[in-house]
Amino acid sequence: MYLSRVMLDVRRRETIRALASPQVMHGAVESCFPWDVTSGEARKRVLWRTDYVGDRCYLLLLSEEQPNLAHLAEQFGYPDLHPQGETKPYAPLLERLQNGQRWQFRLRANPVHSSPRETHERTGRGKVYAHVTREQQLLWLLNRAEKLGFALEPQEFTVTHTEWKRFHKSSHDDQQVTLRTATYEGVLTVTDAERFRQTLTSGIGRAKAYGCGLMTIIPYRG
Repeated sequence: MYLSRVMLDVRRRETIRALASPQVMHGAVESCFPWDVTSGEARKRVLWRTDYVGDRCYLLLLSEEQPNLAHLAEQFGYPDLHPQGETKPYAPLLERLQNGQRWQFRLRANPVHSSPRETHERTGRGKVYAHVTREQQLLWLLNRAEKLGFALEPQEFTVTHTEWKRFHKSSHDDQQVTLRTATYEGVLTVTDAERFRQTLTSGIGRAKAYGCGLMTIIPYRG
């Protein structure tokens, strides 16, 4: 697996549009990877997220294949910048994981809950609603941590940003997608290293195609 990042130029009109519409960014991310439609193979999932570090905006990608970042840099970034992006193997970090380790993390997720009393007309499943308050969003991640291979202390993580995203699936589709995203930051403790590796590579929660689910970690220096 590979973790990549591209610096985005937020002054460009194309970039502003893509940041507002995760569907546009999703399409651009998919174009970084060759895909043979005649092979019969399912397209491999790519996790991605946009991040601000100081006054700079980056697009992060986690993928099984090494991406070609040139298109992203030309469309949304700095085409004259060399290198146009950075890509590093992800295996060395995964191999370092051990039970009991403490890591600082960042995650953008789509915290939701399903209503058993209200069902969707087409699927018959419970309707899905967003968690909108900070307390609901914190509890959503806290309740999932054990199954994901890590532990959280309530005082050691928080929601740093939350917002609604409303966009259309395509320019030819009137169906609007509405998402509530929450950005989490804090410190976690690894409790099941193998399960945590799966969490990092598979993502957390729903809306992974739209920039949610990617958790990144760095060593905790506390």
